[in-house]
Amino acid sequence: MPTVLSAEYPLHVETTGDDRRPCLLLLNPLGTTLEFWDPMIDALSSRNWVVRFDMRGHGRSTVDVGSFDLSMLASDAVAVLDALDVPRAHVLGASMGAMVGATMAAEFADRVDRLVLASCGVHLGDHVWWEGIIAGIEDGGMHAVIDHLEDIFFSVEWREAVPDRLAAAREMLLGVNPPTYLAGAHMLREASLENIDDTIRASTLLIGGEEDPVFAHFPITDLLARIADAEAVKVGGARHRVLLEQPDVLAPLINEFLVDPDAH
Repeated sequence: MPTVLSAEYPLHVETTGDDRRPCLLLLNPLGTTLEFWDPMIDALSSRNWVVRFDMRGHGRSTVDVGSFDLSMLASDAVAVLDALDVPRAHVLGASMGAMVGATMAAEFADRVDRLVLASCGVHLGDHVWWEGIIAGIEDGGMHAVIDHLEDIFFSVEWREAVPDRLAAAREMLLGVNPPTYLAGAHMLREASLENIDDTIRASTLLIGGEEDPVFAHFPITDLLARIADAEAVKVGGARHRVLLEQPDVLAPLINEFLVDPDAH
């Protein structure tokens, strides 16, 4: 399992599938490791050479990273592709990872083939919401906000139907280094995709849960309007972690889009 050096930060990288297939780079949400993709990794790697990595400060990547922004994380992603000698890749990001993917497609357009953005709006939550999360972590660590985050991330129906998968998601979130989550929260409180108009040339698929609280303030249609070649799919009943709630439905749809972006 290679380690990639991006700036001063080593990043843990794993690949799955046949490297003769098109490369698909996966970008994780805040507070998760590359295992976030486990429920759909077999399906995605059946058609792609899948590259995933722990973002700086997460999992088996370095812990003490200080502050960071979307451009830094996009540069990390490009460094991973460089280390693997991949000139151009499809990119799939979720939540914070989707904002990184959009930034990567805007700032490194020649490195992105087709783009899939899940659980992403022009902003990810408003200032008041992030201030509450930040204050809770500062006062009581990740345990202080875990129940609130799970209510945002997952529908009640999903939580009741698959308690083992909920437990795995909870363990992953509680395992994140609190200063890393705080750095990400401070970044996302201010982060915006408002200025990406006409800068993303990649064919883009937006995926969102119809019950995602992010879209209550920042509708998926606002982001759709800013990307020249884009379409959107909404998943009924799902919340912010739509890829975890519906992996068996969404992985084939993503594979189809990556082969033929005009098929929908």
